[in-house]
Parts: sequence; structure tokens; C-alpha cells
Amino acid sequence: MKKNFFLRQLAKTLLLPVVALPLAWSDPAFADKTAQYSRPDILYIDRSKGERNRAVPVSHDHYSENLAGQQSGSPMLWRIEHPNTNSGIRSSYIFGTIHIDDEEVMAIPDSVLQRLNAADTLMLELELNAGGFENILRKMLFTDGRNLKQVIGETEFKEVALALAKSGNQLPGDILSVLKPWAAMLLLIRPDNNSGTFLDKKLADIARNAGTRIEGLETINEQLSVFDDLLLADQVNLLRSTMNTLPEKNQAYKDLLNAYLSGDLGKLVQVSKDQEPKDRKLAELIKTRLIYDRNQKMFDRLQQRLQAGNTFVAIGALHLPGELGLLNKLRLAGYRLTRVGLHE
Repeated sequence: MKKNFFLRQLAKTLLLPVVALPLAWSDPAFADKTAQYSRPDILYIDRSKGERNRAVPVSHDHYSENLAGQQSGSPMLWRIEHPNTNSGIRSSYIFGTIHIDDEEVMAIPDSVLQRLNAADTLMLELELNAGGFENILRKMLFTDGRNLKQVIGETEFKEVALALAKSGNQLPGDILSVLKPWAAMLLLIRPDNNSGTFLDKKLADIARNAGTRIEGLETINEQLSVFDDLLLADQVNLLRSTMNTLPEKNQAYKDLLNAYLSGDLGKLVQVSKDQEPKDRKLAELIKTRLIYDRNQKMFDRLQQRLQAGNTFVAIGALHLPGELGLLNKLRLAGYRLTRVGLHE
């Protein structure tokens, strides 16, 4: 019984929306440069303009200044107006979040609360009351006879076990031994959370108390598959890179937090880029799977609710900027986007 309870608690830690992985990156000095990567050439199909066959490189990280709408201290909130201005469809809103429990972040501005309370639907990256703990455990643990020590070697296994313990992840030996490299990596890079909540969950609680419909743009299975579908060599590289950058983790999250609170989307992008590994192939692979592929999926799934109108969308802020970000995709689809000020 005690073990089953622990397994459920472990699974719940991975129910948090996937944290922006580039924050844990730096030069992966321990990475195996001869590793086999999952994709030799990474291209992205941009479907927001109805172009089903045109691939564009993922390395274009510039974003439109007029979309960013720099307003110092303003929330990461944009109004989305329907392309047909005579349709009578009410405006929706998209709000960039950060998945931590910092007091300043959790003090939601009135301009955000007003739009959330008036919405018919709240759309989150993940419906946070979703269960499926057994499916989570099946993904995060080896079940085919392999174990973590075999995959990364005894010396590194001991280092990972010690790092997990220091980060508050005290795992029983029989669970630690079969933890997949990507699952160990996610546990290591989770930001400290003493409150048991975070911004997205608080938004969901507010909406639930108001009787607002809540929907998820992804399933937990889809989120974890971002990592579980990687080749094992790529997973090991990510774990080694994470181990190499653990001393900088707190400063990385502090930089991200400051950029977020400043309301400067460009600064947020730069902080993320500063943390990327010099191993460009690995960086582009993860950025494509973690950000660009998911951006397209979320864009597609938003359409029904945006056509209905009066929807409040809350997703990680790093999904918003860039040529392949959601703000630009919405603009290219004909929606008119306007940054909402702090006191509007």
C-alpha cells in the first residue's frame, strides 16, 4: 500500500505542464557526441496558412515586435478578435503563463481575472484534474528488463541518485533503478514548489469555482510522449546535460521569472536562448518536439473554441513568440491580436 501511494505521488509530480526545457540547458559537456539522433534534418510544416507541403527551418526564432506589444510590467495577455468583424463572435484571450508558484506570479492582475471570470471556457495546456497515473508510470519506468544503471553506467547512476535526493526526490531503490533517463531529467529540472500549486492550477481553480467549462489542449500522454518517444541516446544526452547544469538551475529560473514579470516577451525568448546547448542538433530536436510541434497541435485544437468565441486560453508563455509561435500563427490565420495593458 505504501509503495502504491508513493508511485501515485511520483506520477502526480509529472502532471505539471511540461516546463520549458531550454531553461535546463547549457553546453552538455558530458553528452555523447556520437549519439544517434531521432531526426537527421529537422523541418516544420507550417499549416496555419493552409500550406500543407511547405517545410520551413525551425531555426527562425525572430518574432514580430508589433505582436509582442512591449508594455513594461503588463501581463502576457492578448485579445483575439475574430477575422470576420461582422460575425458577432465575442473576443477571446490568450494568456502566457509560467509554471511556478512565485508570489508575484500568483498575484493575478485584475485585467487577467476580469477576462477569465467573463469567459465561457478556459483552455489549458493540460486539464489538471486528469488522472491516468498508471499510464504515467508505464511511460516513466522501464518495463522491459532494462534499468537506468545499465543505460548510463554505475558512476553516473550514483551521481543521478544523489542529485535526485538533494532535489527532494527521495526514490526507493527499486523505482530509481528502472526510472527512464527522461523521467529522471524532468524530476531534476522541476522548479521548487512549496505551495503545491502554480499559476495554471490557480487559474483552473478560479474557473472551476465559477462554473466555467475547462478543457485541455493536450493529454498527459501526449505531453510525456514528447520525451518518451525520443531515442534512448537522446534521452541520455538530455539527462547528462541536465546534470551538468544543475548548479545554474536556480539562477536560470530566477532569470526566467524576472523576464516574465517584466512583461517583455523578447527578453523571455532571450533568456531561453541563452540556456540552449552548444550541441545544436540536440537543441533543435528538443525545441521542435517541445515547442514547435506542440504549437501546431494547440493551434489546431484552439480553432473550434475561437470560432465560438469568449474563450480564455492559458498556456506557457514560451509557446507565444516566434514565427512558429501561437501569436504569429493566429495572426496569419486572420485573427487580430492586441496586447492588453495592466490596468485595462
